[in-house]
Amino acid sequence: MKTKYVLLPVLALIILATCISGCTSTNPSGGQGNSTSAVPVYQPSVKTASVNTSEGNVTTYQTTGSATQVADFYKTEMANRGYQASTPVQQGSDVVLTFVKGTSTVHVAIATINAQIGPLNLSQFGATTFIITERSA
Repeated sequence: MKTKYVLLPVLALIILATCISGCTSTNPSGGQGNSTSAVPVYQPSVKTASVNTSEGNVTTYQTTGSATQVADFYKTEMANRGYQASTPVQQGSDVVLTFVKGTSTVHVAIATINAQIGPLNLSQFGATTFIITERSA
């Protein structure tokens, strides 16, 4: 139970840090995928929010897959795309993964949480939320 309260501030910090330099939000497409990004999207998933900033993009998804399934997907797929993984930050099944390729950095925060952060409703029962933060220098 404490895991959700430990990872929640980490997720909020990732979103806030990306937005510090000013951001604009876009309506979620309500669909699947992320056509403008080289980062794969775990399926099945639904995009629930997207924010574009001068520092990068933050996109939130929900899936019925487990946090472990989502993490395993990103570890494999990002390595297949030539990204180097940093040591993950993990608390139970909740995890923040970081991948670097050249000047591009991708953070994937994965958690099963029941909460609401501002307009983001992360409380769909039984859902895993994952947040992809992309930055290029």
